[in-house]
Amino acid sequence: MLMYLIALTSGCLAGIVGALLGVSGGIIMLPVNQFILGFSPAVAVGTSLFAAIFTTTSGAYGHFRNGNVQVVSALLIGGGGLAGVLLGSYVFKAYLSDNTAILEKLLGLLFLFMAIHMGRETYREWRQGETEIRPQRAPYKYQSLLLALLGLLTGTMAGVFGVGGGFILVPVLIWCFAAKPYEAVGTTLLAMLPYIAAGAVIKTHQNFVNLPSGLLLGLGAIAGAQLGVVLSRNINQLIFKLIFTLIFLYLSGQYLSPLLK
Repeated sequence: MLMYLIALTSGCLAGIVGALLGVSGGIIMLPVNQFILGFSPAVAVGTSLFAAIFTTTSGAYGHFRNGNVQVVSALLIGGGGLAGVLLGSYVFKAYLSDNTAILEKLLGLLFLFMAIHMGRETYREWRQGETEIRPQRAPYKYQSLLLALLGLLTGTMAGVFGVGGGFILVPVLIWCFAAKPYEAVGTTLLAMLPYIAAGAVIKTHQNFVNLPSGLLLGLGAIAGAQLGVVLSRNINQLIFKLIFTLIFLYLSGQYLSPLLK
């Protein structure tokens, strides 16, 4: 019973974080599944990806209803993500389901790099007392290609790690395409939905999903995501970036800490 309560509460928190920051919630659910619920890394990945269906569906609906979604961009990312999740799921099943140590360390280094980069930018903006001017949008043909390639990358990550890649998509939409933070979040949630759903079906077929926990995580995520949507417009860009910095530092520590022992 306690484990079910933990799953439900963690799902709610993941839903809030997902809708607030444009992530699938896997950054919360993955460590909970592995370190608290005691699942193997492979089952933790699969269960997180399954539960992320609920986070992205609920969050994307809420943001779409509020007009926070750039539909064309979301479709381009989602289309690339479908190809990526097929690739990532194959690699996961064939090579990594029994040993993800190397890729976990690489992911930790990626999180650390992004935390340092965004942390420096946040500190500079705080000292200056103003938000850096966002770049102009790229020409449409280049934008389409970049968005599809981003989807390919994040879809592959979903298949391998059970996370949707919102921590990549949201900053890129802000930095490269001049999206407002809440637009970047809403667009990312809708974009992740098709490839997360496809990846979850694959992981379930491969027996890497604990369905009771996945469903409880998902139920909590539905409620949490709606609350996150309400909060999203009340967070300014500086705080938004600070939250991302802290999340990246946390994740880098989770994945790199074994190297320090």
